[in-house]
Amino acid sequence: METIRGLLGKKTEEHPRLLTIFEQLNAEFREDIIKKRKHLASNPKFNAFIVALIFVNTIVIGVEVDNTRGSKLSDRLVYFILEFCFAIVFFFEMLIRINQLSWDYFVDPWNVFDYSLVVLSCSDIVVSVTKDDSESGGMRLASSLRIFRLLRVVRSIKGLKIVAGLWLIIQGILDSVRTVFWVACSCFIIIYCLAVALTTIAGHETSVREHWRLADVYVGSVSRSMITLLQVITLDSWTSDIARPLMGVAPITLGLLLIAIIVLTFGTLNILVAVMVERISCIAQDSKDTSSKVLERTENTLLHSMAEDFRKADKDNSGDLEFKEFRRMIRTKSMNSKLSLLGIRIDEAESLFELMDVDKSGTVTPQEFISGLQKVKGNAKGQDVVQLICFSQKQCLRATRFVERLHLLNDKADEIQKRLNKVGKSLSTELGYRKKAGERNDETWQRVAQKQQVLLRLDKDRQLDYPGLNGADGDLPGSYGI
Repeated sequence: METIRGLLGKKTEEHPRLLTIFEQLNAEFREDIIKKRKHLASNPKFNAFIVALIFVNTIVIGVEVDNTRGSKLSDRLVYFILEFCFAIVFFFEMLIRINQLSWDYFVDPWNVFDYSLVVLSCSDIVVSVTKDDSESGGMRLASSLRIFRLLRVVRSIKGLKIVAGLWLIIQGILDSVRTVFWVACSCFIIIYCLAVALTTIAGHETSVREHWRLADVYVGSVSRSMITLLQVITLDSWTSDIARPLMGVAPITLGLLLIAIIVLTFGTLNILVAVMVERISCIAQDSKDTSSKVLERTENTLLHSMAEDFRKADKDNSGDLEFKEFRRMIRTKSMNSKLSLLGIRIDEAESLFELMDVDKSGTVTPQEFISGLQKVKGNAKGQDVVQLICFSQKQCLRATRFVERLHLLNDKADEIQKRLNKVGKSLSTELGYRKKAGERNDETWQRVAQKQQVLLRLDKDRQLDYPGLNGADGDLPGSYGI
């Protein structure tokens, strides 16, 4: 069973899942993508013109609000003409983008938002023209909503490095909308509960109304108490206008105000700020990771191109380059520019030849060349650092084992030395004994020599001196004369 699962897992990794019917029906060919990129709606100059026009329209709306007091069309004729021109331009812009994206135009929420604003602007113009001057000049709500067209600039500034910080903040706020909603709900519930308690304790007391003439304004009803609590949690003159008067007529309500400040001002609102900051930090980290991935893909493409140049420089098709061929290759204009992009100078590349030649064959293969460049360029990667640490730990462990073995060998050598010292002493004693034995042997030989000399002399004397026969002289027979 496990073998079958392993084979299925392997098959899934080698062959990714098929696209769904929806994805297949919405598939785009390369020609369609190129066509969209070349469309007028993707032209940077066109988008810059639209962004500038949005800024101008926003300024005109502000000037119109300040200088127009009447609601008749004749009172704002100049601004009406300008708005008509803006509406025509934005209407044609919408048609151009629909022509580019077709029905996919309504998939993007920003496009739906822009479409709604254009429809409202056109409706405002139609209503303004069809109604009499005595009546209201058009859909004033639609005119007020035109100012939100400025939000379209957010989509246009996305990806621009010059406003990267602004886009980061905007994206963090947009991603925190759901959290903001739930925080607002919790704040509303807490404010409502505290407002009910505040109205019950202070608002319904006759003595409070008698001693505080503004009691009905601040705590006369639940809705007024909620507004009062909003003023308290925003710390807007809450001590002089609310806290001190309530403390004089109903001291117990001071606890409610403190609870509102601690829970809402220092608690819930700070949590909201923390969530926004956390989202902005996550977006910044994601953006950094995305940039790192793009940079890594670019570097891989560059290294692949350098490997192709390496193969082209191999004229004899041997699969490797000698030092002379290597020097000639890195001094070409193409390779020089690519090495500069990696932050490697020519002299550094030449000195790396020996390091790249791992097998010490005097030549460098494409694999050794690319591997050497990956290790040299930029800062050390985490994997390289981990490998270096592991190698250092292994070498340190080996060195520790060698030291332990040396200590053991040293102990054994000391023991052998002690034994040798004992053997030396024994040999010295034996040599002394041998010396004495030699002296005795010499003395014995000397005595033997002396004895031999005595025997030789005696033998000589016996041979020379014979015993005389002196029997007549009265000597005993058998006696010798000396």
